[in-house]
Amino acid sequence: MALSIRWRHFLITCRAEVKRKDTMAEGGPHADPPDTMAEGGPHADPQSEDNTLRNLSDSHLLKCPICLEQLRQPKSLPCRHSLCEECLSSYIVSEMSGTSDTATSFICPVCRTLTHPVDKSEAKEKWAQQFPTDNVAIEIIQLRNRTTEPRYCAPCQRKGSMTSARFWCKITQSLFCESCKVDFHDVVHVSCDIVDMRGSGNFLLKHDTSDKRCDKHKDEIAYYCEDHKSLGCSKCITVGHRKCDNVSTTEDYCEKLNSSSQLEERKTFLQQGADDMESMIKDFYRRQQNIADDKDAVLKRIDDLQERMDKRIREMKREITDDVITAYKQERENLKVSTQKCERLMVAIQNTLESSTTALQRNDHMDTIRLYQKGQTELEACKDLVKEMQMSISTVSIEHEIDSDVTSLNFGKIFVRKQQKHLPGVQTLVKPLSQCKVKEIRKMNIQCPSDQFECVARGVVYFPDGRIVVGDESNEKIKLINDAGDVVDELKLDGNPWDLCMVDNTTVAAAIERPGGIRVVTVTPSKLILSSVINTNTRYYGITYRDDEFIVTTGSEVCSVKKDGTTKTLYRYTDRVYALSHDSKDGQLFIAHNTYRTGSTAIGRLSTDNKYTDVLKFGVVKCPYGVDVDVKGNVYVCGCTSNNVVQMSGDGTNVRELITAADGITLPLAISVCGDKLVVTNNLHGQSNFIQVFQLV
Repeated sequence: MALSIRWRHFLITCRAEVKRKDTMAEGGPHADPPDTMAEGGPHADPQSEDNTLRNLSDSHLLKCPICLEQLRQPKSLPCRHSLCEECLSSYIVSEMSGTSDTATSFICPVCRTLTHPVDKSEAKEKWAQQFPTDNVAIEIIQLRNRTTEPRYCAPCQRKGSMTSARFWCKITQSLFCESCKVDFHDVVHVSCDIVDMRGSGNFLLKHDTSDKRCDKHKDEIAYYCEDHKSLGCSKCITVGHRKCDNVSTTEDYCEKLNSSSQLEERKTFLQQGADDMESMIKDFYRRQQNIADDKDAVLKRIDDLQERMDKRIREMKREITDDVITAYKQERENLKVSTQKCERLMVAIQNTLESSTTALQRNDHMDTIRLYQKGQTELEACKDLVKEMQMSISTVSIEHEIDSDVTSLNFGKIFVRKQQKHLPGVQTLVKPLSQCKVKEIRKMNIQCPSDQFECVARGVVYFPDGRIVVGDESNEKIKLINDAGDVVDELKLDGNPWDLCMVDNTTVAAAIERPGGIRVVTVTPSKLILSSVINTNTRYYGITYRDDEFIVTTGSEVCSVKKDGTTKTLYRYTDRVYALSHDSKDGQLFIAHNTYRTGSTAIGRLSTDNKYTDVLKFGVVKCPYGVDVDVKGNVYVCGCTSNNVVQMSGDGTNVRELITAADGITLPLAISVCGDKLVVTNNLHGQSNFIQVFQLV
């Protein structure tokens, strides 16, 4: 069978190099062995070519990224990733299940590139058949299979015995076992150049070679159009690219990539991407182990509790155990899905790196360009995946809370706690939030038909899944907004809520100014449920949740409040403080001083040992209300009378106006940051019924 274009070119290069080295070693012309050889015979300098073939044919490029077996009927997607036709078809059907019947695309399982079928009107079960067959992979697999066929002694075969051959005679082009070599070959052919194949590795069969040819015009492929990112022959360029400005030979374009260090830079970033994927995979496995340990600890505690109860509570034990297992399986599956995404992309990047190195060594311009394009696609996919993981992955723990009175025959409840955490080793691929620009992505109406007054949203919480909880002071409500921007539920309170904070991914707490106290609310996908009330006789304004307790402001004090209502004063101020937040990494509190005086403190910082530091003075921020901290430690402050949102470092050394009145905010009151998105409320008459969502890009 004929070799693919890249293999033909490679073998020609290898043979020429072998011949050159032989000539230099001999000091003159060397008699090359004939190319045409008997069936099962070796090729000239077999060890060199065989090693190269083995290295290339054994590469991961011949494995399906889904079943991890050798490719069967390989289909090539536009992003240049190949999969078994059966695996691709099953993946498409699975990916499209539950979607609209009018869906016309799917994502590549390796690099997550949006992919469209050739004919969208056909059934999804037939989409995989539409993509082109990867003939290169098929040829390599067939070539590898042929080079591993057994070789038998020629004299023994004539006698009807299939004895494995050990020696190859270059003159007679025949194979001999050890016995026949002595008895037959050596008697007549004393001066033959005979090769011991046992020390030379496997041998390649002879294959025809040819130039790289255009499938359409059958001419040599020698040009590359940068405008359309396509290879072609001279006719292709003349007919289809005569108006393009950037057309060059493949050799010139490769030299351009080399001279501008683009290939080396792409290789560096791809390696960094692979390293980042590996780092995240290790972290995911560690997190799986942590929640497995949590699961084991909870189950043991449940078993210990069971020993103190009689047979009547066995059914209760079975139910609570099922809750633990269900929570564990759900969170483990979430982590496994994230791990698989990273593993697939990591393997693809590693394969691209290996193939790029090989293509450069072979000076294969066409493959170099194709792999450069493939690497760019994978690098962008890597950046998107890192960003997605940073914004969505949380540290998960499974907890069990019980009543200390075991006579109540209550096994308690299972809670899945989630807290957004920083992922390790991904800094190089994602732009820091402190350098990002901001753009508005949505404006939502929070007014409900039952509202008696215009909304005043002094508190807001942005959940990782896109839901938003808003506290409406004037209507004494908390409202739930889904990820589509619709108010899906409202909870009437016995007081007016000020600031809000997130306790975990299913719970928020509201600071109540009148009559006072804290309201803890459970948040389901479409429902708000009041779960507990704390300290109803104390007025609270700002609130955040740190280390299993609430930190609140009473106007001139910052206090800690435990769930049982126990209160402790942390710090006293001479002016009014209405909002606060904390850095999840080190626990430091950031306090917003509601001041109008030039030169006074706008933002202060309170450490975990209650040491106070001024961070930002009145100036760029005037009359601050809302404040929040992202996972990187950047602080966001709403300047109510300065009509802006400021982003600053935790020590106040780097300050920039992130959002201004030009972006549509007026008298901002509250802010909540979630990953690279943030939501801001306004207090201007006519605008206070709306909240705005921005994204850092």
